[in-house]
Amino acid sequence: MKSSVSAQNFLDDSRLIEDIFHELKSIVASILSSVELIVLYDGKAMGNKITRQAESIKSQVIELDFQLQNIRIIQHMLGKTFQLKRKMTNLLFFLGQLVREEPYNNLLSPAVELQHSKIPVEANIDESVMRQLILNLFFWMKRHSTTHQIPKMVFSFEPGYFEIKGTFYANYIFSSPFKSSEKGDNEIFHQPICHMMSYFAALQDGTFEIVAEPEKNVVVLVRIPCKA
Repeated sequence: MKSSVSAQNFLDDSRLIEDIFHELKSIVASILSSVELIVLYDGKAMGNKITRQAESIKSQVIELDFQLQNIRIIQHMLGKTFQLKRKMTNLLFFLGQLVREEPYNNLLSPAVELQHSKIPVEANIDESVMRQLILNLFFWMKRHSTTHQIPKMVFSFEPGYFEIKGTFYANYIFSSPFKSSEKGDNEIFHQPICHMMSYFAALQDGTFEIVAEPEKNVVVLVRIPCKA
């Protein structure tokens, strides 16, 4: 099943704020749980369990910071104060910097494949919006992936456009919660965060598509116009 996700009126959907609020609550709950376990382990011979919980806290704090950036962008959009700042950007340099950026490098590096181009490739983008689009896609795939599986993102360059291909194996079957809606489509296409990512792509004249393959395989395709 394939769909080009609509970017229209995503700010009118109150579920977007509710979804982000739910994610923030989940992150805080996970941090508190890890802290409680560290306290429980303190002074006991627990091997590397404390280290694992500390790493878990670090990962959750990184995602918390990312979600706060989402809220800031949405706040500006709702308040009509958001200003798009597009400029011609060297994509190879920009993407390489993003993958190596702290504190996301340890999360992105194992998941990202950046295909090189023999000639400079440029696109007219807002770098902060593109950055947030890529991070949203990664964390969304990570959240819905099966345990211990890292989602994959391939950055490639085709004639006339730059493509982000995200793939993951969902941690639930499509019938629940990816159940059929009244529109007859799959619920994965109607998640508010997907509409937000589609909007970020549309701001840069790009497209956002989701392909839900049989069973649990999901492919996301983002295409942004570029020139060599």
